[in-house]
Amino acid sequence: MNEKVQAGDVLAEAEPAARFYSLDLARALGLPAKEAVKYVRRERGERVDAGDVLAGPAGVTRRTLRAPAAGEVVGLQDGRLIFEARGAVVALRASFAGIVVGSDGVQSVTLETTGALVQAVWGNGKQESGVMRQVTGTASDRLEPSLFDLSLRGAVILGGICTQPSALQQAAELSVRGLILGSLAADLVQQARRLSFPVVVTEGFGEIAMNSAAFSLLMTNVGREVTVDGRAGGSYSLQRPEVIIPLPAARQVALPDEVVPINPGVRVRVIQAPYMGAVGVVREIPVRAVAYPSGVLARSARVELEGSGPAMIPLANLEILQ
Repeated sequence: MNEKVQAGDVLAEAEPAARFYSLDLARALGLPAKEAVKYVRRERGERVDAGDVLAGPAGVTRRTLRAPAAGEVVGLQDGRLIFEARGAVVALRASFAGIVVGSDGVQSVTLETTGALVQAVWGNGKQESGVMRQVTGTASDRLEPSLFDLSLRGAVILGGICTQPSALQQAAELSVRGLILGSLAADLVQQARRLSFPVVVTEGFGEIAMNSAAFSLLMTNVGREVTVDGRAGGSYSLQRPEVIIPLPAARQVALPDEVVPINPGVRVRVIQAPYMGAVGVVREIPVRAVAYPSGVLARSARVELEGSGPAMIPLANLEILQ
């Protein structure tokens, strides 16, 4: 508790449950059971790697029995070799620099950090940390293969709109540690899932510019260490793909509010068409529900959108910016 950690530090380790194999020596070596046991080459408790010879070679064809996985021989019974396989140790690593503020001692560790958070709408399930570099000038610029050079190797890339498979391929060849995009062409989703590094998309699929609030926040922190977490929770989880930017705090910072009501003066972002990605300030919340051309009646807010003026938007299509 209260220990400072850096991104990548091991917080806990666990060894998976052992798996046991009953290996038939006679069948593997092509010999009677009583004779086959004479060809066992490993002592009980001796550790071996996957593919190492456990018994043999025997016979004219030089047949052998090899270890099905890393592990050890634990016994010999009725012409069968009992083999215990153990998986690689699983390490739980810190996703970002912070302080340990809680743990149940068994399954979870809670970290706390002061910083900035940008939540996305889609991620490819991967997670990594690195120094963020910007390659596109504006949020609406396209991510082109020509924008990548050797100086970006090992960096987290802040881009705009990605519609070319060659751009993702170029990023993979440079071994970047992450991609932060405003939008991604829908036909590139499967390619993005196969990448070894995280990809997060803040707006959606198609050609949508990153919202101004997120792009401005990310752009002002270029050069800092960031964590890109492309994992999302299940159907009943509130976890979303996100970008975490730990920042130095000169003073004690209060925890953000868990719930912030939508009231006049609150800054919001629109999450559905036709104003998807637009940012603005709530000016009024009518008492009565508003009727829309689709026939839907919805509680709504009059929002002053940056660059386009006032618009009436359902409350369900707004998220608060803190």
